[in-house]
Amino acid sequence: MLGYIVGAAFLLLAAVAVVWGAFAIRKLARLNARFKNAIVLIPLYKRYKWQFVMPALMLAVLIGDIVYMALAKAPSDYMVGAGLIVIVVMLSAVMAMMMLTKCAVLDSGIVVPYRFIEWTEPYDYKIEGTSIIFMGDAEGFDTLGAATTRLSFDDANSDKLKFILERHRNR
Repeated sequence: MLGYIVGAAFLLLAAVAVVWGAFAIRKLARLNARFKNAIVLIPLYKRYKWQFVMPALMLAVLIGDIVYMALAKAPSDYMVGAGLIVIVVMLSAVMAMMMLTKCAVLDSGIVVPYRFIEWTEPYDYKIEGTSIIFMGDAEGFDTLGAATTRLSFDDANSDKLKFILERHRNR
C-alpha cells in the first residue's frame, strides 16, 4: 500500500513538473520572440558554468531511472520510474530553452536571463570591466528578486552601453 502512495506522489510531482515546465517554456519562448522582433543594440553574454554538467547529470539520472525500471518488480516501482522520467524530460526541456535564450540591450528594453526589463521599469546596474549586473534600483528596491547574474559584453561597446543605459535610466 505504501508503494502505491509513493508511486502516486511521484505521478503527482510529474504532473506538477509538466504544468510548471509548460509555463516556463512559454515565458522563455515569449522572451525569445521579443529578442527576435527587436533591434539588438548591444549583445550581452551569459556565463555558462553548468552547461556541460547539468545535461550530464540529467542523462545520468535518466539512465539510473531506466535501470531502476528494468529491475522493478512491483507496479508501484513503475509508477515511480515513469514519474521520474517525466520530471527529468521536463527539466531537460526547460534547461535547453534557458540555454537557448539570448541576452541583449534592445531598442525596446533589456533582455536579461529569464526576464525582460522595459525602459519604463526602475532598474540599476553595475559595470565592472566587461561585466554588468542589473538590479532593482540603487536603494535596494526589489534588488533580491530582480538581480541578474553577471553578464559580459565586448569591451568596444562599453561607452555605448553606459550611454544607452544612462539615457534610459534618467527618464
